[in-house]
Amino acid sequence: MSANDKNNLLDKLTEVHLATHETLKKVELEMTVHKDSGWSVRDILGHIATWNLEVAKSINAYQAGDEYLIPDLDEEEVDYNGRAVEEQRKLSDQQILGEWEKGYKELSNAVQEMPSERFPGDMLYPWGEERGDIATLVEYMIDHVIEHQEEIEEAI
Repeated sequence: MSANDKNNLLDKLTEVHLATHETLKKVELEMTVHKDSGWSVRDILGHIATWNLEVAKSINAYQAGDEYLIPDLDEEEVDYNGRAVEEQRKLSDQQILGEWEKGYKELSNAVQEMPSERFPGDMLYPWGEERGDIATLVEYMIDHVIEHQEEIEEAI
Protein backbone atom coordinates (compact mmCIF):
# COMPACT_ATOMS: atom_id res chain seq x y z
CA MET A 1 0.00 0.00 0.00
CA SER A 2 1.37 3.40 -0.88
CA ALA A 3 1.51 6.29 1.57
CA ASN A 4 -1.11 8.00 -0.60
CA ASP A 5 -3.47 5.00 -0.29
CA LYS A 6 -2.96 5.00 3.47
CA ASN A 7 -3.76 8.72 3.63
CA ASN A 8 -6.89 8.18 1.54
CA LEU A 9 -8.01 5.47 3.97
CA LEU A 10 -7.42 7.81 6.92
CA ASP A 11 -9.30 10.58 5.10
CA LYS A 12 -12.30 8.28 4.59
CA LEU A 13 -12.23 7.30 8.26
CA THR A 14 -12.24 10.98 9.22
CA GLU A 15 -14.98 11.85 6.72
CA VAL A 16 -17.41 9.28 8.12
CA HIS A 17 -16.61 10.37 11.66
CA LEU A 18 -17.30 14.00 10.79
CA ALA A 19 -20.49 13.04 8.94
CA THR A 20 -21.71 11.29 12.08
CA HIS A 21 -20.87 14.46 14.05
CA GLU A 22 -23.17 16.37 11.70
CA THR A 23 -25.93 13.82 12.14
CA LEU A 24 -25.61 14.07 15.93
CA LYS A 25 -26.40 17.79 15.75
CA LYS A 26 -29.93 16.83 14.60
CA VAL A 27 -30.81 14.27 17.29
CA GLU A 28 -31.12 13.63 20.98
CA LEU A 29 -28.82 10.86 22.15
CA GLU A 30 -31.73 9.05 23.79
CA MET A 31 -33.74 8.84 20.54
CA THR A 32 -34.58 5.21 19.74
CA VAL A 33 -33.16 4.07 16.42
CA HIS A 34 -33.83 0.31 16.54
CA LYS A 35 -37.36 -0.45 17.67
CA ASP A 36 -36.71 -4.21 17.99
CA SER A 37 -33.64 -3.92 20.25
CA GLY A 38 -34.47 -0.57 21.79
CA TRP A 39 -31.05 0.77 20.83
CA SER A 40 -30.80 4.54 20.99
CA VAL A 41 -28.38 6.90 19.26
CA ARG A 42 -26.10 6.72 22.33
CA ASP A 43 -26.20 2.91 22.21
CA ILE A 44 -25.10 3.00 18.57
CA LEU A 45 -22.27 5.41 19.40
CA GLY A 46 -21.11 3.09 22.17
CA HIS A 47 -21.33 0.14 19.80
CA ILE A 48 -19.20 1.94 17.20
CA ALA A 49 -16.70 2.90 19.93
CA THR A 50 -16.46 -0.70 21.14
CA TRP A 51 -15.65 -2.05 17.70
CA ASN A 52 -13.26 0.77 16.79
CA LEU A 53 -11.34 0.13 20.01
CA GLU A 54 -11.23 -3.62 19.37
CA VAL A 55 -10.00 -3.12 15.82
CA ALA A 56 -7.35 -0.67 17.05
CA LYS A 57 -6.14 -3.33 19.52
CA SER A 58 -5.98 -5.84 16.69
CA ILE A 59 -3.97 -3.52 14.44
CA ASN A 60 -1.61 -2.61 17.30
CA ALA A 61 -1.09 -6.28 18.12
CA TYR A 62 -0.31 -7.01 14.47
CA GLN A 63 2.21 -4.17 14.39
CA ALA A 64 3.87 -5.67 17.49
CA GLY A 65 4.10 -9.06 15.75
CA ASP A 66 1.24 -10.57 17.74
CA GLU A 67 -2.47 -11.28 17.25
CA TYR A 68 -5.48 -10.02 19.18
CA LEU A 69 -8.78 -11.78 19.62
CA ILE A 70 -11.66 -10.29 21.63
CA PRO A 71 -11.45 -12.28 24.88
CA ASP A 72 -15.15 -12.70 25.65
CA LEU A 73 -16.46 -13.30 22.17
CA ASP A 74 -17.08 -17.03 22.65
CA GLU A 75 -20.73 -16.89 21.67
CA GLU A 76 -22.77 -14.96 19.17
CA GLU A 77 -21.59 -11.49 18.21
CA VAL A 78 -25.13 -10.25 18.93
CA ASP A 79 -24.71 -11.30 22.57
CA TYR A 80 -21.34 -9.56 22.78
CA ASN A 81 -22.82 -6.38 21.31
CA GLY A 82 -25.75 -6.52 23.73
CA ARG A 83 -23.49 -6.93 26.76
CA ALA A 84 -21.31 -4.04 25.64
CA VAL A 85 -24.34 -1.78 25.19
CA GLU A 86 -25.71 -2.74 28.62
CA GLU A 87 -22.38 -1.81 30.22
CA GLN A 88 -22.26 1.48 28.34
CA ARG A 89 -25.76 2.41 29.46
CA LYS A 90 -24.18 3.02 32.87
CA LEU A 91 -22.18 5.87 31.35
CA SER A 92 -23.32 9.48 31.09
CA ASP A 93 -23.96 11.04 27.69
CA GLN A 94 -20.63 12.88 27.96
CA GLN A 95 -18.82 9.65 28.78
CA ILE A 96 -20.38 7.81 25.84
CA LEU A 97 -19.43 10.66 23.50
CA GLY A 98 -15.92 10.50 24.95
CA GLU A 99 -15.74 6.75 24.29
CA TRP A 100 -16.94 7.30 20.73
CA GLU A 101 -14.24 9.94 20.15
CA LYS A 102 -11.64 7.71 21.83
CA GLY A 103 -12.56 4.80 19.56
CA TYR A 104 -12.16 6.94 16.46
CA LYS A 105 -8.85 8.40 17.65
CA GLU A 106 -7.36 5.06 18.66
CA LEU A 107 -8.32 3.46 15.36
CA SER A 108 -6.97 6.44 13.39
CA ASN A 109 -3.74 6.40 15.38
CA ALA A 110 -3.28 2.66 14.88
CA VAL A 111 -3.68 3.09 11.12
CA GLN A 112 -1.43 6.15 11.06
CA GLU A 113 1.34 4.43 13.00
CA MET A 114 1.31 1.27 10.87
CA PRO A 115 4.06 1.34 8.24
CA SER A 116 2.52 1.31 4.76
CA GLU A 117 4.47 -1.79 3.75
CA ARG A 118 2.73 -3.80 6.52
CA PHE A 119 -0.80 -3.09 5.21
CA PRO A 120 -0.97 -6.01 2.75
CA GLY A 121 0.00 -8.55 5.42
CA ASP A 122 -2.29 -11.27 6.76
CA MET A 123 -3.65 -10.44 10.21
CA LEU A 124 -6.26 -11.94 12.49
CA TYR A 125 -9.38 -9.77 12.72
CA PRO A 126 -10.52 -9.27 16.32
CA TRP A 127 -13.64 -11.41 15.96
CA GLY A 128 -11.39 -14.36 15.14
CA GLU A 129 -13.24 -15.93 12.25
CA GLU A 130 -11.48 -13.99 9.55
CA ARG A 131 -8.02 -12.97 8.46
CA GLY A 132 -7.02 -10.34 5.96
CA ASP A 133 -5.17 -7.12 5.37
CA ILE A 134 -5.44 -3.87 7.29
CA ALA A 135 -7.06 -1.87 4.51
CA THR A 136 -9.94 -4.34 4.26
CA LEU A 137 -10.41 -4.29 8.03
CA VAL A 138 -10.49 -0.49 8.12
CA GLU A 139 -12.92 -0.44 5.17
CA TYR A 140 -15.16 -2.78 7.19
CA MET A 141 -15.11 -0.25 10.03
CA ILE A 142 -15.83 2.66 7.69
CA ASP A 143 -18.80 0.75 6.25
CA HIS A 144 -19.91 -0.10 9.79
CA VAL A 145 -20.02 3.58 10.76
CA ILE A 146 -21.79 4.53 7.51
CA GLU A 147 -24.41 1.82 8.09
CA HIS A 148 -25.19 3.05 11.60
CA GLN A 149 -25.09 6.72 10.62
CA GLU A 150 -27.63 6.00 7.86
CA GLU A 151 -29.85 4.19 10.39
CA ILE A 152 -29.78 7.27 12.61
CA GLU A 153 -30.59 9.52 9.64
CA GLU A 154 -33.54 7.29 8.70
CA ALA A 155 -34.87 7.42 12.25
CA ILE A 156 -34.88 11.25 12.31
